Amino acid sequence: MIVVAFPGQGAQKVGMAENLTQNQLHYFHKASSVLGYDLLKLCNQGPLEKLSLTQYTQPALMVSCISLWSELKRITNVQVLAGHSLGEITALIASGAVDFLDGVKITAKRGELMSRHSQGGMAAIIGLDAAQVKKIVEESKYLGIISIANYNAPGQFVISGESNAVKSAARLALAVGAKKVVPLRVSGSFHSSLMQPVGTEFLAYLNQFKFKDPKYPVISNINSDLITTAGQIKNELGRQLTTSVQWIENVLQLKSLGMTEFIEVSSVSVLAGLTRQITADIKIVSYP
Repeated sequence: MIVVAFPGQGAQKVGMAENLTQNQLHYFHKASSVLGYDLLKLCNQGPLEKLSLTQYTQPALMVSCISLWSELKRITNVQVLAGHSLGEITALIASGAVDFLDGVKITAKRGELMSRHSQGGMAAIIGLDAAQVKKIVEESKYLGIISIANYNAPGQFVISGESNAVKSAARLALAVGAKKVVPLRVSGSFHSSLMQPVGTEFLAYLNQFKFKDPKYPVISNINSDLITTAGQIKNELGRQLTTSVQWIENVLQLKSLGMTEFIEVSSVSVLAGLTRQITADIKIVSYP
């Protein structure tokens, strides 16, 4: 079984839309007409500071990945799609469940809402196992709301929550032997309960769109179930903002379903490296 996956924030770079065909570039022209700015110019010329702002990063990554996917799907016998955080929306667009222009609007709105959320912060903990990170999180809750936002790979987890709690967890992690703790340059505490107001507003925004059954199943970041019907999509997109990204479980579930090849669609390889840490006995490649 071949799985194609799309990354989340962090995979952006200036020049990410270079070397595309005319057929691929039309996705940028269509998106720009919705967004009200030249997305292709931003992707290829930057500046990186602007491209890395959440409200711009999310449409840029989605459209770049969809343009690459438009060629990959012609030459690859894909069975299942996957994505990490924002990448799950890209996967749903790639599956045909979300119309492309609707997807541009949804992605832009998600980025805008997340960029306005300025409460708390996030940090990546490298070198501890899940049990250790869970214990650290529990010991820091007296200082505020905190949880594990991303289960990225064995030895790589992201925590999210109120600033004092995140700082406490970072200190505890280093004290018990973490290789490093990296504060993330984000505006708020994504994938935590603090995002509930954003999730509620985003869910209300999604009411105006109609979704279709996916042509390819998409694995859920929330519970690793396969999304196969239109009725699952709205709840998935709304809840995803406030719950953990279960990437480790996603990969293990895909493997149990028969995954033999994993293809990451991105100008910067992120998920391929994480997936190699989770399972070593499948073919893992990056496209292009």
